[in-house]
Amino acid sequence: MSYKILGLCRGNGKGYVKILTKGVAAGRLYASATAENGTSLACAAYEMTRKGEDREVAARTGAVAAGQGSETGKDARIFVVAVPLLDGTKLTVHVFESRDGGQPAFSFPFNPLESKIQSRLFYRRRHDEAMQMRDIDQRRLSGQPFVYVTGIYYITPTEVVCRFHATVPCEDGAQYEAFVVDAQANPVGKKVLTLEDSVVPDPHNPLLKLRELGYSVALRGSDRTLCINVRKKVADGTANSSPDVDGCFACLLPPQVDGFTQGATGQLQYASQDPYYHEWFEKHRATPADILNQREAFKAWDDAPLVSIVTPVFRTPANFLHAMIQSVLAQSYERFELILVNASGECPEVDQVLAQYHDPRIRVIACENKSISENTNIGINAAQGDYLAFVDHDDTIEPDALYRYMIAVREDPETDLLYCDEDHLRNGSYEWPIFKPDFNPDLLYTQNYITHMLMVSRTALAQVELSGPEVNGAQDYDLTLKCAEVARSIHNVPYMLYHWREHSKSTSAGIESKSYAVTGGVVAVKNHFSRVGIDVDVEERKVACTYKAVYRMEHEPKVSIIIPTMDHVDLLRACIDSVLGKTTYGNYEIVCVENNSKEQRTFDYYDEIQQHGDKDSGKSSGKDSGKVRVVTWPGHGFNYSAICNFGAQHSDGELLLFLNNDTEVISADWLTSMAGFFMRKEVGVVGAKLYNFDGLIQHAGIWVVPGGFDYINSNFSANGAGYMNLLYNPSDMAAVTGACQMIRRSLFDEVGGLDEQLAVALNDVDLCLKTQEKGYLTVFDPDAELYHHESSSRGSENRDVRTYKRFDQERYRFLDRWSGVPRGKFVNINLDQYNGYFKIAR
Repeated sequence: MSYKILGLCRGNGKGYVKILTKGVAAGRLYASATAENGTSLACAAYEMTRKGEDREVAARTGAVAAGQGSETGKDARIFVVAVPLLDGTKLTVHVFESRDGGQPAFSFPFNPLESKIQSRLFYRRRHDEAMQMRDIDQRRLSGQPFVYVTGIYYITPTEVVCRFHATVPCEDGAQYEAFVVDAQANPVGKKVLTLEDSVVPDPHNPLLKLRELGYSVALRGSDRTLCINVRKKVADGTANSSPDVDGCFACLLPPQVDGFTQGATGQLQYASQDPYYHEWFEKHRATPADILNQREAFKAWDDAPLVSIVTPVFRTPANFLHAMIQSVLAQSYERFELILVNASGECPEVDQVLAQYHDPRIRVIACENKSISENTNIGINAAQGDYLAFVDHDDTIEPDALYRYMIAVREDPETDLLYCDEDHLRNGSYEWPIFKPDFNPDLLYTQNYITHMLMVSRTALAQVELSGPEVNGAQDYDLTLKCAEVARSIHNVPYMLYHWREHSKSTSAGIESKSYAVTGGVVAVKNHFSRVGIDVDVEERKVACTYKAVYRMEHEPKVSIIIPTMDHVDLLRACIDSVLGKTTYGNYEIVCVENNSKEQRTFDYYDEIQQHGDKDSGKSSGKDSGKVRVVTWPGHGFNYSAICNFGAQHSDGELLLFLNNDTEVISADWLTSMAGFFMRKEVGVVGAKLYNFDGLIQHAGIWVVPGGFDYINSNFSANGAGYMNLLYNPSDMAAVTGACQMIRRSLFDEVGGLDEQLAVALNDVDLCLKTQEKGYLTVFDPDAELYHHESSSRGSENRDVRTYKRFDQERYRFLDRWSGVPRGKFVNINLDQYNGYFKIAR
């Protein structure tokens, strides 16, 4: 038995050492490495020789040593050992003929500097052979453990989360551990978290099983080299002296770490942050030729409504006021009046600007400066238009703004409220675009996302009371809420038509300049709910000018928490412990729906939780006694829809909450928050904000369009606000996940419950869409926070050929049923409809 090194090359964070062996009887070789500080690291050995391979083919693929004859090579085999590239330490690599370790059959040094020199020479002299060796671990994954990084995400400016995945053999009782070291083989990172641990069939051999392990570790952003090891734990008393032979590794050098972090940053970068927005806008805004064509088209309108543009003016800088007036006079839709309510008093700068304009469509009304609300009302009362639009004195509008609005009115004459997309005008540059969804009540209740350019009909205005000084600074918000209450039809005009100027005294530059607007917003929201007969408290949220409506309930409707469960007692116990131990809402029951469990400890736990409460939760007596019961689904296999429907039949709550057994409650008021939305009769389904256990977001709503669906804003950190603050604030969504999904029982029965032909996938999304067909809203509630071990109990759908076929069938059934769902309703049509990160569509 002999070993000989034939060559070495480096690439993608690994060193590849080609070894010729003779007389080795072992089916495969194993390898590990020891660093100078004694740290033991995983390596991997891959055989290049294929038994029975044609010799000429083997020679071309490097599986036969150069110049090796058929007689001398009879028992020769060639392996490539993959080694971590740690340029801060020397390694000693050990090769074993048994996975039990013991004494190495062969050892050799792997030094950083020498390996660089050897690799460069090898690439230069024997390039083809080097390329055959390099990345052999990526070509020969099957049959051996392997690990790969899935992403590196910033959670603070100085800390990242590294996600990685390992596939290892499935062995009864085997346990695995993961750790990360730097270039010197010193440990880095906090505790490694296991996000997924599931068993799936081997896609190459359905008679065998594989173990899927998902991990996450928090690291410093300054950690530049990462060597990730996943290895089988050594049981006490075993003789295995090198556990790393039962492991695998991935090694990232600084350029690769940068690549992952930049990739994650790019993934999470939304439309408002797009550095190439100006190019998109230049391409999509109306051209001078478009404006001429619009003017010609306008001449054919014999019933064109008069539009009154109301603008309070108060000591506006001359250049800003000029720009605003000029942008109005440039409109292709020419039947308008511009009402300038001048509250500037003695102000030569403003007077000189206004004196330059003699267009009969401009009316200047001088008034005493009171509040912006009262100044605005003067303009409203003076307006003669069929529609009133509101433009701030220092902003500008696109020349086709009124034309686009009136096109919407012509298409729907019952339109009473309109708004458009907007951006910020900062130092001569258009930046920070906001592409708004169609009318979204819950988003409006938490922030004035409509803002500019608000236009309302005379019909709606006649039914509402104008805003008073108590909502000063938020008068547009107040008016929007009032008109939305009476509007027959509300339309978003999805064009970039309004430019909100940023300067030192503008609200767009910072609310600090107009803090009274925050207080006015609280009053506006409170008054809205008072008018519609709902009792709420209104609180300020962490982002300025965003609000939280806390619904007051005269009585707490009973919530039946339905948990489908099969074995995995540790997960179920953690879930129930968190519900019983943290929930402040009082009127609920937990109905566990048993589904073909096999482990005796599962049934022992059922007895414990039903007879005495959960001893470990500290809720074995008192107000939580008797809250948990178990019902047994009589079916076989796994049908999530049927199991949940069965649980609903065996519960009596006014509200049903379907909850996965692999969730854990974070926020104590989660149930109170979710149930509160049902104080509004138009709300049908409410979903929660779910985190992975490393703090990155797993679920914050679901987008659905013809031919596609997926999660929104996944992998943001807990500190991330996301596009339009959607991670902080409630909003109406196409769907929310069934991992934590609340619905009215009456509505659940009305739509026929969950579709049992969607046994595993998309039944939760289907339920949301069915309720929306009935006219109800689906609300994402970010104040209801839970952890979710996604795929921990059932495994990944796409790894088992049989379950993948079933998933595919259910997917086609779902997509066929909902092929008519509208684009642009929840995600603006100018954004990529097939991306959950709100990217500009190119």
